[in-house]
Amino acid sequence: MDESLQIPVMLEEVISGLNLTPGALVIDATIGGGGHAEAILTATAPQGKLLGLDWDKDAITRSGNRLAAYQDRVVLKQANYTETKTIAYEQRFYPVSALLLDLGLSRDQLKDGARGFAIQTEGPLDMRFSDQVSLTAKEIVNTWPEKSLEQIFTEFGEERHAARAAQAIAAARKLAPINTTRELADVVVRGVGRRGRYHIHPATRIFQALRIATNREFENIKQALPEMVSLLAPGGRIAVLTFHSLEDRIVKFFFRDLARAEHPTIALVNKKVIKPGRPEVLGNKASRSAKLRIIEKL
Repeated sequence: MDESLQIPVMLEEVISGLNLTPGALVIDATIGGGGHAEAILTATAPQGKLLGLDWDKDAITRSGNRLAAYQDRVVLKQANYTETKTIAYEQRFYPVSALLLDLGLSRDQLKDGARGFAIQTEGPLDMRFSDQVSLTAKEIVNTWPEKSLEQIFTEFGEERHAARAAQAIAAARKLAPINTTRELADVVVRGVGRRGRYHIHPATRIFQALRIATNREFENIKQALPEMVSLLAPGGRIAVLTFHSLEDRIVKFFFRDLARAEHPTIALVNKKVIKPGRPEVLGNKASRSAKLRIIEKL
């Protein structure tokens, strides 16, 4: 495999779970590098069509290059997945047989220091998934009240030292603005120390919380899922890949509530969450925290 191509997480489980058939209409709402999309196009050949969305314009370019051989069967749009229903209607691309929502951060985003996602890579405190987002992590870090920082570190990062981290940031920014990922990481380490943190950097959960707040990730999931269900044909399926417990909880309870309603509109395809097998985790570290949930429209 070309090493420049990102390995799609739980590819076999996703393709099998979506129950794809030749000629199907499928939406990949977070197309990324196009790995899942390529397998979807293969499974729905020769006439299946794919609508691929991504908020990140670079992802649209990468996936477009990867899927060039399928261009007559693919429509790509730069858009947040919350716009899936709007774009599907604009393209007359509904009802669909399957929809994939992969909430993972791509390797390309992590490697690009200018995006500001990675602790290990020096870069500006940006953390936006798209240039269509106006709020940056730098603005949050330097202007939000200390109590607001503590709140997002607790709620979005599940950080047990949230108060100390927020206090350290508030004190540091009085002396000078915190402009880069390295500066923020150093401030957090000084504030919370390294005790008890043997497997992750002390600022890991702080960075997670800032990314979630910058991109309104949880609000987006809650907004998008009902509209995605409405796009499905009867028997159509949605597969959602999550990568941390908070977003998985949102997906889990949304699907559970629909399935248990007095007049259910969906059924759970997998009663228990699907996780990657040990061989995949060993071969692709990005998959280690992945969870897959699949539902079917009644």
